[in-house]
Amino acid sequence: MQVLLTTITRRRNGSIGRKTETISCNTFRIGRDTKDELFLPDHRIPYNLATLREGVDGFFVEAEGQNDIRLNGIITKKSQLKAGDTLGIGPYEIKIEESTPDVDLRITLELIHPMGDDVEELLSRSTLTIKTLGVTKRALSWTLALSIIVAFLILPILDATFDAFDSFGKVEVSDSKTMAISRNNRMNFDVSWHTGEMLDSHKFFSNDCGVCHTKPFIMVENDACIACHQAQHGHIDKVTFAKSELNSTRCATCHTDHQGPDPVRATQQALCSSCHMDLATKENKARFANVSDFGTDHPQFKPTIWINASTGTRERVSLDDDPRENSNLKFPHKSHLNAKLMRNPRTGKQEQLVCTSCHLSHMDGQFLKPVSMEEHCSDCHILSFDPGNPQRLVSHGQPHLIEQELIEYYSKLALNGLVNDASAPKVLRRRPGTVLNEEERMEALKWAKYKTKEASNYLFSANQCGSCHVVTVNPEKKALYSIAPVKVTNIWQPHSVFHHGKHRDIECKTCHDADSSLHSSDVLLPKLEDCRECHGGQSASNKIPSTCISCHVFHNDEIALMAPEIKRK
Repeated sequence: MQVLLTTITRRRNGSIGRKTETISCNTFRIGRDTKDELFLPDHRIPYNLATLREGVDGFFVEAEGQNDIRLNGIITKKSQLKAGDTLGIGPYEIKIEESTPDVDLRITLELIHPMGDDVEELLSRSTLTIKTLGVTKRALSWTLALSIIVAFLILPILDATFDAFDSFGKVEVSDSKTMAISRNNRMNFDVSWHTGEMLDSHKFFSNDCGVCHTKPFIMVENDACIACHQAQHGHIDKVTFAKSELNSTRCATCHTDHQGPDPVRATQQALCSSCHMDLATKENKARFANVSDFGTDHPQFKPTIWINASTGTRERVSLDDDPRENSNLKFPHKSHLNAKLMRNPRTGKQEQLVCTSCHLSHMDGQFLKPVSMEEHCSDCHILSFDPGNPQRLVSHGQPHLIEQELIEYYSKLALNGLVNDASAPKVLRRRPGTVLNEEERMEALKWAKYKTKEASNYLFSANQCGSCHVVTVNPEKKALYSIAPVKVTNIWQPHSVFHHGKHRDIECKTCHDADSSLHSSDVLLPKLEDCRECHGGQSASNKIPSTCISCHVFHNDEIALMAPEIKRK
């Protein structure tokens, strides 16, 4: 709201001065606090005395805390204001004026009861300077300086170096428990050097400062950290980037202690952007693009996809280039999300599939479990081949074994006389237990071989395996059919971290346009612009502030250990 404030000053010569200013605010606070919109520098005024707000029916004034206000001479806590009202605030008087179209509220402020000479008289009778105490500034300065040197430098050094005060007030005790209590209650002069509470994970050596502070008056060195954290990987390859300034950066630049019991992870964007904002200039061998802020200066996402699953070729491709993944899998999301096209062959009923029908998250909620044929597809895609025995299935994922399974199945039927097919040779429809001669046996196995080929042609047809897989016919090889290897990307951006669990309140289709996807080659990932609808840079005020470590990790497991020369414990 817009408040027009006019301050009236009455001078001794009888003239009147007026000062006008316009204040823009949501609430109009009144008091002696410098943050108040109406700052009244008078000791008789409390801090945050009252607040003036705009409501549905006009403006209201409300006293804060235990304070009171005077409205038209009546003491009150809260009241509605109208033009002509006079608000008493200590020695001040505020008058509500008629509003104008250009402002929401017009008020006039005037000091009615000045303090007079009472303050000056009180100050003249008070002792407020060092000189009046009879002590010179020089003597007091030297005394304080020497006291600080003794108390905060000499005594801590003597205590930590020579244990000079171990025997001070020492009491002979024989009980180990009493001795421990006495040791913990001893006089410690170096406590003034403690900068704060240590991490919980470091408290087991909290009484041994030398574990980290190996050299007096020198900041903690990396060797002290690596002595314990031996399995920590680095950030860059020291061989490729031998001259990088990062190789000389201290661990404590990002990982600080004495800041409380919980681990403190450096989140300042500048720690990363100081190098990555001009990475090409600093390191000409770097393969990453420059970046300084997620909200204003970040390259388009580059997922790592299968360019050729048959040869095992993967590549990082920008989403701006419309990447296509060649996983050797055929899967139209749009068809599977259409209930009219989805009929469960076991029940004969139509089913509405949703994202979570196939895509389930791990227990940690970060990544999704891989989709498997047995768990997610086999209810509809049944690998049966014999109408007379629909419960008999062939194995999935092992095409080279299918022909063997089929020949074994049909050979058993033929040799045992268990065939109920009226079109089968008579020898196969005999009574069980009848002994076959060699000619009959060969005829039975010939039928089994024929049925095996017939079933193979059916299973590897476009309506069965071919509906999802790339099937190749191999007439000159032992196995008649082969399936192209399927490789579907599970972690699309291995150089970043995305936690699905933290985004569970958002519908999947908000980021993944699966409803319109007809090909499995579609890379259904949101672009940078989609993430920026909710996330901004470190200084964002109207979005979620997101720094580099919101999505990236510093210590890369693909990089060598920070100190491989240190022998593992």
